[in-house]
Amino acid sequence: MKHLLLPLLAAIALSNNVNSEETSDLERLTIYNIKFSRATNLLREGKFSEMKNICEDLIEISPDNPKGYVCKGIALGFTSKNKRKSREALRNFTKAIEIDPKNYEAYFFRGVLQFRMRRTSNSELDRTACNDMKKAYLNYHPLALEYVKENKSFLRKDRCSGFF
Repeated sequence: MKHLLLPLLAAIALSNNVNSEETSDLERLTIYNIKFSRATNLLREGKFSEMKNICEDLIEISPDNPKGYVCKGIALGFTSKNKRKSREALRNFTKAIEIDPKNYEAYFFRGVLQFRMRRTSNSELDRTACNDMKKAYLNYHPLALEYVKENKSFLRKDRCSGFF
């Protein structure tokens, strides 16, 4: 009887450990989603510094999820004209793209931010902005479709001739 109990107890202990790991992942996912929702609300309210802190939490919780990097890029890049923050925002959008090359939201926001930054026509920054917007647009990202529709003359005339 003892021979049967030992393996049975080991199996129960092992299954409890697996369940606790699954619960931990589930709790982490729940916390992530709650924080992401809070960051979205802060974006709507224009509270970018609070949003940035939550985005950093998202990156810490799940460093392989591109949403945290897009979140932080938006919080940094669209709040001020601080060049250092804009560069850091670009790095966050780029990190999101490295994690998921089909993250067209990151391409869109990186393109818009680059268009807002001081640059010369046909500079590398200008070409990257055009390429990012084109990639998001050609993959039917809704924000890119709307942006191009509203800014077509700007994109054709000054920046991205031949693209749109």
